[in-house]
Amino acid sequence: MHYHPDQHEWEQEAALEQFIEEQLRQLSEEPVFAYLAKFGDAIQRRVDTCRSEARALVVAGFYGAALVRAAAGIEITVRFFLARPLVQGAFLSDQWSQVLTSRILNGRAAEDRQLLPAILRNWGLDITSLTLTDGSQVWECIVTRIWPSRNDYVHAGATVTLDDAQAASDCLDQLLAAVVAPIARRLGFTREETDAWSVVLSRFDRHLNPPRRFETASPFHGSD
Repeated sequence: MHYHPDQHEWEQEAALEQFIEEQLRQLSEEPVFAYLAKFGDAIQRRVDTCRSEARALVVAGFYGAALVRAAAGIEITVRFFLARPLVQGAFLSDQWSQVLTSRILNGRAAEDRQLLPAILRNWGLDITSLTLTDGSQVWECIVTRIWPSRNDYVHAGATVTLDDAQAASDCLDQLLAAVVAPIARRLGFTREETDAWSVVLSRFDRHLNPPRRFETASPFHGSD
């Protein structure tokens, strides 16, 4: 096997590039971790309340109200679990975060609908590949079916079907399980064991090292 005279230099350059990439990744992830460690518990409580109430309303036959609660849970998840922390983690200001979040939730153009998928692709997640049991795409269902149906029900008194209400709940479940949970694991959160964003077990030795506990706050106006 022949050893190229420049191979050592190439290996050093590759190692340096990898080191820089890892440092930049950590820098971009630190503000995301800090945001979720501080606000994650309050956000989770809101989302969990929306989920449980939506399910109860479906069982009771109040499909419109169930759709509204599930859609609220979706918006909270998109705004506070995904868009705001991930955009701020990309070295953008809170003002830019609010602008982009507003466009994701309220934008009507096709380009606006692609903002969240584009943000998530930087985290190795393809939200457009998530599907419901009927084969429909989760994100497409949210932006073209759930939110319009919610608006028609609230503002025009339209009728909501059981299928629409159930689809909204299923979309929320998918967002949490297939998008929020992988991001949490990548950042080092241990919610499955601590049942909290603000309590994080050590990655190295969970028996010897005490968990880290973070000060919590709510990103919402008013009480939770």
